[in-house]
Amino acid sequence: MWHHGHLMDSMTGTHLVPPSYALPADNKPIPYAPQVRGWLEEYEEKYGRRGSSTMTTEQVPIEWTCGEARVIDVRTSIGSTQQVRWPASPEITVDQIKAFEQKAGDLKSGDVVIFQTGYNDAYLRPQPADTRMWLQPLQGKAEGWPAPGPDAILYLKSKGIRCVASDAPDLGGVDPKRALMTYWALGSREMVGVEFLVNIDKIPAQGAYFMFAAVKVRNCNGGPGRAIVLY
Repeated sequence: MWHHGHLMDSMTGTHLVPPSYALPADNKPIPYAPQVRGWLEEYEEKYGRRGSSTMTTEQVPIEWTCGEARVIDVRTSIGSTQQVRWPASPEITVDQIKAFEQKAGDLKSGDVVIFQTGYNDAYLRPQPADTRMWLQPLQGKAEGWPAPGPDAILYLKSKGIRCVASDAPDLGGVDPKRALMTYWALGSREMVGVEFLVNIDKIPAQGAYFMFAAVKVRNCNGGPGRAIVLY
């Protein structure tokens, strides 16, 4: 019999982002680069302490990643950035979330919020046709995918949301400063993210139940799993 070994990046495909992804394990000073230290000071002045966490993927309770699926269509954000500001991602705002609630009903504690960007379905292609997916947005040659800012994350927390998901490559977007602030906000509020979903357009507006089960890997700061929607 032949044995085959496989190597896979832990954030490949649909994956879970736990609090430990962006937070240190304790509150000891971290030798951030000067630019990042400035970002942290700006973040803490506006949003409070970044905090710390040792909660890796295998410690996230499965009930945090299961709940009624509330799909918020943010595809209208596409094309809203100015090319001179690239690399940049359209920011999903609190106003967009509130507009969804006015139409579909208030978000409730335990719901799983899924941002529908359409990005993965549009651009996920085999090599060498995959440059629009990652390379061009990161190089500033194309607009990035829509992603929530820290204000949106804090609003979702105020509604009792534990899990935020997206059918984009990640919840941070292509601007490193904004991405880090979003992940700090998620982690410091003990929230988790599920990234790189597909086929969100098939989820009905009502009566759908989202479940995500992460692969149990010890001390994993972000890892793969399986997302399922029942309806």
